[in-house]
Amino acid sequence: MGEQLKINRKTIKIILALIILAFVVVFILNTDFAATKQELNKIGFKFIYLISITFLAYFFGTWSWHVCLGNDRKKISLIRLFAVRQVGETVGQFNPTSIVGGDLLKAEMLKPYGISSDNALSAVATSRITTVLSQILLFLLACLWLNCLEIGQLAIQNLGIFFYVFIGLLILSNLIFFYWLIFSKSIFRASKPIQSKNFIAKLIFKMQELMFNIRKSYRYNPKSFWLSYFLATIHWLIGSLEFYLILLFLGFDVIPMHGLLLDMGVIVFKSAGAFIPGQLGFEELGNKIMLQIIAISNASVWISASILRRARQLFWIAMGFILYLFIKKDSKQDSTYQNGNIIC
Repeated sequence: MGEQLKINRKTIKIILALIILAFVVVFILNTDFAATKQELNKIGFKFIYLISITFLAYFFGTWSWHVCLGNDRKKISLIRLFAVRQVGETVGQFNPTSIVGGDLLKAEMLKPYGISSDNALSAVATSRITTVLSQILLFLLACLWLNCLEIGQLAIQNLGIFFYVFIGLLILSNLIFFYWLIFSKSIFRASKPIQSKNFIAKLIFKMQELMFNIRKSYRYNPKSFWLSYFLATIHWLIGSLEFYLILLFLGFDVIPMHGLLLDMGVIVFKSAGAFIPGQLGFEELGNKIMLQIIAISNASVWISASILRRARQLFWIAMGFILYLFIKKDSKQDSTYQNGNIIC
């Protein structure tokens, strides 16, 4: 029975790996490399600035996760964790389950470093929630700034009641979550449904387990939670500079706040297409609509911006595969050392 279970797990892993690779292939096949080369030639060495900005943003994203590990962060360096995060984010981008699959992989990849599954999942869950919460905060601030602009007021009027309902729900959900997180005394852990085949029951249990991990993490180390929140905010702020630089390179007179508005807005569109490999089409649509909101309606601009952002994605996808090879090698070495009692 145990042997059969191992075979089934191995088969599932192979199938998932093939699905992810298939999605990556679809993403690459839908990339116009001739147009990409043309746009890269236009900005030349300045493309390095875009890669540097995203690297710095990813570094702060990694740091935000690192502090959530608590005492376990001594077991893995920021550089190694950066590699783990990049692989997880790459998988999440092309996994049918989106960030869920990527986050579970991150937790699994921490095991060779002597970090328990419970602690790994708790850190991943806490880091993910601080990332989402900080993103919502910046999105709300960007919308507030947009409302101060004449062109922004016109765009909001066109959206009508939908915009205010959406913003209201975001604010309300944030307030409810923070109230529960800070003032709730309960830290009850749900019991796992016994041999339940009910999908809804399993989903409810997973959600309860997620909330338990986040609540436990906050209760035992609130300072780490807020530090992670702060670092995640910096992660988004730095990442938004990519849009700002692209528009500067294309000759537009913009300020960093434009980049923040565009980045946060496009993420909303990408979230809607999370099940699509690389969010093909959804990101491009988001780029177009958000650029129109700040009165940049030239078709060539949003196409250029989309191509340059796609080129950046291709670079980090390649890096994700390369880093995975190094992680596998390091993991095997660490496991050998631990089994041989070389590591104390």
